[in-house]
Amino acid sequence: MRYQESSYFDGVKSPQTPHVILLDLLMATMDSMSVWALAAADHDLGLRWRDAVSRAMIEAGRYTPYERLVTDAAGALGLDVATSNRLRAAWPHMRRWPDAAILDELNVPYAFVTNCSSRLAAMAVAASGLHPAFTLSAEEAGWYKPRREAYRAACDQFGVLPADARFVAGAPYDAIGADAAGIPTRLVRRRDLDRPLPDRIPIFDTLREAVGAP
Repeated sequence: MRYQESSYFDGVKSPQTPHVILLDLLMATMDSMSVWALAAADHDLGLRWRDAVSRAMIEAGRYTPYERLVTDAAGALGLDVATSNRLRAAWPHMRRWPDAAILDELNVPYAFVTNCSSRLAAMAVAASGLHPAFTLSAEEAGWYKPRREAYRAACDQFGVLPADARFVAGAPYDAIGADAAGIPTRLVRRRDLDRPLPDRIPIFDTLREAVGAP
């Protein structure tokens, strides 16, 4: 199937519109940081906990149970089991970033690629109210981002080459991983960046800009 290539959505024209758009779910699309902060009862501690889980996923590469990584990282930071339980209870109430509403105006199909279990991915998508073509969890892919296999599995599911997709990341490591997989990549800035990005990966302040930029 050949999708419409004249524009992403009404009013934004691009001569280089990709066939599909892939997005990070839990950072670029959803405000997951607020859920971690709520569970930890402290904003900075919640981000440290979330970042510790991200480091564990990067080190693991292949998928290991996400919830176990969450619990292990909590323990390493001195957080008790009740903290992880609060995170699970808050997860279905995660809110999307306000600018994520633009996704359902796209004239090309989009999907989410996310570093969590299939169960938690489904909860987050349900909370978003959005309608992706599919959501590929790390559990389904068998790999955690930023492994190239995770991104390429999403391209395979869409039936497109990496060069014909576009990836929108919410974290630098994710943007670097998608770029290494051969996907033209953008980053939407949701927090201060922890590392520089190659010049070929542009940074935007809103999701509308990130999906609409040529």
